[in-house]
Amino acid sequence: MPSTSYTLLPPAPQTQGHSCATFRVPPLDGTLSYPQLIDFHGQYSADHRLFVCAEEDSTIKSITWSRGSQAIRRGALLVRECLGWKPGVNESPVVATLSASDAIPYATLVMGIQRAGYVPFPISTRNSPAAVAYLLEKTGVQHVFVGLDHAMQNLFADAVEVLKSQYPSAGIPTASLMPEFGDLYTEELENVAAEDVPYEHPGLDKRAFLLHSSGSTAFPKPIPFTHRSLVQFARYPFYGERDMTDRVVSLHCMPMFHATGILMTLAAASCGQVLGVPAPKTPPPIPTPDLVIHGAMATNVDIVLAVPSMVETWSQHPEYVKWLATRDGVAYAGGPLNKERGDYLVSQGVRIFNGYGSTECGSMNDMTAETGYDWEYFRFCTFLTLKLDPYGNDEYEVIVVASELLRPNMINTKVDGVDAYATSDLVAPHPTKKGLYKIVGRTDDQIMHSTGEKTNPGPLETMMNQDPHVQACVMFGRGRLQAGILVEPTPEYSFDPSDEAKVAEFRNKIWPTVLKMNAFAPQHSRLFKEMILVAKPSKPFFWTAKRTVRRGAVIKEYEEEIDALYESVEASSQSTVSPPASWDIASTADFVRRVVTQVMDHTVPDDGDLFQNGCDSLQATYIRNMLLRAVRETVKIDTRHVPESFVYDNPTIAQLSSFISSISLGTDRPESASSSSAARIDAMRAMVAKYTTGFSVHKADPSARQPEGEVVLVTGTTGSLGSHLLSQLAENGEIGRIYALNRPSRDQRPLRERQRSALTVRGLDADVLDSDKVVLLEGDLTKAYFGVGEALYEELRRSVTHIIHNAWRVDFVITLNSFEPQVQGVRSLVDFALSSPLPEPPRLVFESSMGTLQGAPAEEFILETSSKPEYAVGTGYAESKWVSEQILFAAAEKTALSPLVARLGQICGGPDGAWNAHEWFPSVVQSAPALGCFPDDARPVDWIPLDLATAALIDFRAASSPTHLVHLVHPRPVAWHALAAAVSAEFGVPLVPYAAWLSKLEQYAAQSLAGAGAQGAEMVRSLRALRLLPMFRGMAMQVGQGRRALGMADMDVARAKAASPTLADPGLRQLSVEDVQRWLAYWRKVGLFSA
Repeated sequence: MPSTSYTLLPPAPQTQGHSCATFRVPPLDGTLSYPQLIDFHGQYSADHRLFVCAEEDSTIKSITWSRGSQAIRRGALLVRECLGWKPGVNESPVVATLSASDAIPYATLVMGIQRAGYVPFPISTRNSPAAVAYLLEKTGVQHVFVGLDHAMQNLFADAVEVLKSQYPSAGIPTASLMPEFGDLYTEELENVAAEDVPYEHPGLDKRAFLLHSSGSTAFPKPIPFTHRSLVQFARYPFYGERDMTDRVVSLHCMPMFHATGILMTLAAASCGQVLGVPAPKTPPPIPTPDLVIHGAMATNVDIVLAVPSMVETWSQHPEYVKWLATRDGVAYAGGPLNKERGDYLVSQGVRIFNGYGSTECGSMNDMTAETGYDWEYFRFCTFLTLKLDPYGNDEYEVIVVASELLRPNMINTKVDGVDAYATSDLVAPHPTKKGLYKIVGRTDDQIMHSTGEKTNPGPLETMMNQDPHVQACVMFGRGRLQAGILVEPTPEYSFDPSDEAKVAEFRNKIWPTVLKMNAFAPQHSRLFKEMILVAKPSKPFFWTAKRTVRRGAVIKEYEEEIDALYESVEASSQSTVSPPASWDIASTADFVRRVVTQVMDHTVPDDGDLFQNGCDSLQATYIRNMLLRAVRETVKIDTRHVPESFVYDNPTIAQLSSFISSISLGTDRPESASSSSAARIDAMRAMVAKYTTGFSVHKADPSARQPEGEVVLVTGTTGSLGSHLLSQLAENGEIGRIYALNRPSRDQRPLRERQRSALTVRGLDADVLDSDKVVLLEGDLTKAYFGVGEALYEELRRSVTHIIHNAWRVDFVITLNSFEPQVQGVRSLVDFALSSPLPEPPRLVFESSMGTLQGAPAEEFILETSSKPEYAVGTGYAESKWVSEQILFAAAEKTALSPLVARLGQICGGPDGAWNAHEWFPSVVQSAPALGCFPDDARPVDWIPLDLATAALIDFRAASSPTHLVHLVHPRPVAWHALAAAVSAEFGVPLVPYAAWLSKLEQYAAQSLAGAGAQGAEMVRSLRALRLLPMFRGMAMQVGQGRRALGMADMDVARAKAASPTLADPGLRQLSVEDVQRWLAYWRKVGLFSA
C-alpha cells in the first residue's frame, strides 16, 4: 500500500455491487490510483465483464476484467517500448492518441498509457490541423499513436507542418500506428502479470490525464485531470438511485476520445457497469442511427446512451420505440432533445434521462433519476457543492465549488473565498417541482447542436464582422444539426432579401470571409452557403448600450425566418456546383466529385471510402441533399423514396455516381475516363495472369450418359436480352432442358416472380416457366457449387452441353477490381466446363462488349480477333470484359475447351419497337421538335434488332471460330440517312449535318442556363439530349472519321456470319422505316415526347 502523505477521500455511499457475485467494489478513497484499480479487478473481479459486443452473426462476445487487465498491461508494455522506458525513471510524459479506432482497442490503449505511468491525452479527430498542433505544443506531447486510416495520417502530418511553422521551438513528437484489437488481445500475451509492468502510486494530486475542451472555442483548451479527480469522477454512480453493477451501458455512438467515453470507463472500474460497444472491425463503421440501435439491441444493453439527433430518429421507428420501452432507459446528452419527440417516447413507455456534465466537473446530475414527462429537467448530484448565480429572467449560472468530494479540473473563480468553476451553463428551475432544473443556454452563447457538438460563435462572428460588406452578425443553431449565421449588411449593401438573385450575389461577396471562418472552425461548426440568412432592412438588429448585438432578442425576432431556413435545408441543400446538363456516367461522376470536394473541403479518390477520408454524418447529409436537389432540378423524378442512407450504402464517389446516374438516367453507355492507362493495363494483365493458371485437364467418363437433347446453362435471364434468350431457347426444339441461373435479388423477391414479370413486360410468353424444360436457379458463380448445393451442381456438371454467359454487372464507374467477382465467375465456368464427364466439354458462349474497343482509332477496320488492352482502358466494365476475353482465349489454347466470345454492338428495338428511351439515340430523336432539325449522315450503321441478336447468340452455341471471337452487329448495314429521313418526316424538320445539329443543341443549352430558376431547369428536363451534351461534344471529335455514321467503329462480321445461320441469311431483314416507326410508337407510348 502506498504512503498516504496526501489527503484521502471520505467513504462513498455503499449503493453499488449488492447483487453481483462477479464484481468486488474496490477501495475508492484514493489509496488505489485508477491504474491500480485495473490490476485490482484483474485479481478480484476476474470473471466480471468489462466490454460486451456483438459479432456480425449476432454472437455475443464478452471481455472480462481478467482478459482486459492483461491486454491493458500489454498496451502499457507497448507504450513503454515506444518511449524507451527504463527502470527507476519516474517521468510522466504526455502520450496522445489521434484515432477513430474501435472502442475496445482505443480504451485499452488509453488505460495502458496510464498503466505505464504516463499521461494519456485523447485528441478529438474533429479538430483542425491548427488545433491539433496547438494542443501538441501546449501540452508537450512526446509521442502520438495515430490511426491507420488516411484521414488521421493526413491530419497528423498536416498538424506537424503547422507545428514546425507556427511553433518552431516546440519539439516534434514521435509517432506510431494505433494498435488494433489483435495487437492487444492475443493468446500469446494473455499471461502479462501485474509485476511484469512495475507501477507505483504517484500521489493523488499528480497529473494523471488530459482531455480538451470543445474545438468550438478560439482553440481547444487542454484540461488536466489529477489522480484525485479521476477517483472522484469514478465515484459518481455511488450517488445515484440505482445499482449499476453488471448493468450494460451502450457506448455504440460515443467516441472514446470524448469525455463521456472516458467517464464511462471510470465508472466501469468503480461500480462494475459493463460497456456495450461495437465489435472490433477495420475500418470501424460510422455510427449511423440504425447501426447504433442495432448494436445496442444485439448486446441487450440496459441503458442506451446517445446524442439527441439519434434519439429523434429512433422515435420515428415503431420497432425501435417498442424495444426502447423494455430498457431501463435512454440517456441523452450533449444538446437539447426535440420536445415533441421526447414526449412521444415517454407516452410509449420509454424512460428518458437527461445527461448533464462537463469535462471540467464530470457528470453533474443523476442520469438514472426518472422524471416522466419532465424529462427535460434533472436533479443535480448530491455530492456537488453548487452556487446558482442569478442571471435574470429566472435563469441561473451553474457554479461548482471545490469540496472534498469534487474539485473541478479547472478553477476560474471563487465563491466566498473558495475555489470554484463557473460553467457558463444557464439553468431554469421547474415551475412547480423543487430541485428540478433544465438547461436553457450558456452565458457565452455557445451553441449546442442536436449532434452533441458545440459551436462557440464569438470568434467566428468576430471574423465575419470584419468583412466590409457586414455590419453585424449572429450565429444560430441550438438543437439543430448544423449552425447558421444571420448577417446584417452595411447600409450601402442593404437590400430586400426576398430577391433571391441579390441574396445569391451577397453570399458570393462574403464567401471569402466564410472560407476563412471555416478554415478556423472545427468541422462541425463550418458554414455552408445555404445557411447564410440575410437580415431585412425592415427588421434591424437590436443593440445594447455598449453597442453589442442583443443576441437573444435578434434570434427571437428572426425565429420564423430561421425555422423556414432549416425546413428548406432539410428538404434540399444549395450548392455552388451546377448540376450537369447530362446524367451520363462521366458527367455524373464529375458532378459528384465536385460536390464531395466542396462539402469535405478536400479531394477524395473516386474509389476511396468517404468515411475513411474524414466524412462525418453532417457532411453525409449535405452530400445527400445536394445530390438529390440537383436530380430534382434537372429530372422529373420523385426523390422522396430514395433511401435516406444511400450515401452510407454507396460510400465512394464511384458508387455514388453510379447510383445517382441510375436513378436519373439509366444510361448504359460506358463513358468513364481512364486515370492512368499504364497502371490500368498492368492491372488488367495481372488479373489475366491470376485467372489463367492451373487449368484442369478435361477427362471424359465413358460411363457418363449423354443427355437427350441439348442442355443449356444460361446466366442472367431477368434483363431485356436475357428474357429474350430464355424465350427463344424454350422454343428451340433441339434443346431438351434449360437451366436459367440468376443471382438472388436484394429485395428477396422470388426468382420465379421476377422472371415472370421480366417476360411479361417485354411481351414474351411467360407460360414457358410452366414447362418442365425450364429450371430456374438462384446462385452465384463465385461460390462453391455455384451456390446451388452439391447435388444440383453435380446434376449440372453431368448434363450441361452448352453455356451462354449473359449475366454481368452493368456499372460504368466502378474500377476493374470491383468487377473481379464477375471475372472470377468466368473462370468458374471454365473449370465447370472442363470438369464435365461428357466426351467434350460444354460449348461456352461469352457475351463481351464493343466497349473493349472504345479506344480503337476510328479509321481502323476492327477484325474479329483479340484486341489490344489499351483499347479497353477507360471503364472497369470494359476492362473486365477484355480480361474475361483473354481468360477464354488462354483456356482455348491450353485446354480442350472451345469457347466463343461474342462482342455485342448496338442493339436496337425488337419487333414491338421497345428500345430504352434513356439511351442516346432516343434522346437525339426527342430533340427534333425543339431544335427544329435532325442530324444527317450518308454513312451506314450496323445496329441489330433485339430479336435477331438473340437468335444469333443461340446460333453461336453450336459454332466455332479460329479466333474464338465474333462481332455481333448487323451484317447488312443501312444508311443513317434512311433512318433519319423517317424521323425528319415524323416531326417535319430538316436534316442537317451533325455539326449544325450540335450547334443548335449548344444554343438551347445556353438558353437553359440563362433561364431563371425553374424555367432553366424545365428546359433541361424537357430536352433529354441536353443531359448527354458532353457525350455529343465528344462524338463531334470523331464524327468525320471512319466509314460508319458519326465516326462509329467499323466491325468485321465474316466469322460471325460463318457461325450464325441467322446472320448469314441473305434475306436477313435490314433496318427500315417500319422499324423507326415502331420505335417512335413505343417511345410515344412511354411518354418520351410528352416530356
